[in-house]
Amino acid sequence: MAEYIVEVDAQGKVDIPLEIRKKLQVEEGDNLIFRAKEGKIEVEKLPMDIDDYGESLSMVGIVEI
Repeated sequence: MAEYIVEVDAQGKVDIPLEIRKKLQVEEGDNLIFRAKEGKIEVEKLPMDIDDYGESLSMVGIVEI
């Protein structure tokens, strides 16, 4: 497993390392899901456009830690 150190900027943004973007096939305009689990963050690429999910993603954006 590769590990990367990235810096969070003033707006809370980070760059996803190129190797990870390639492995997940993440491209500009793709949507990702971030999950906080046991003190770690999981990231998953949505397999389709977010609009195709309809009401099933109504909870996206709410984070309970």
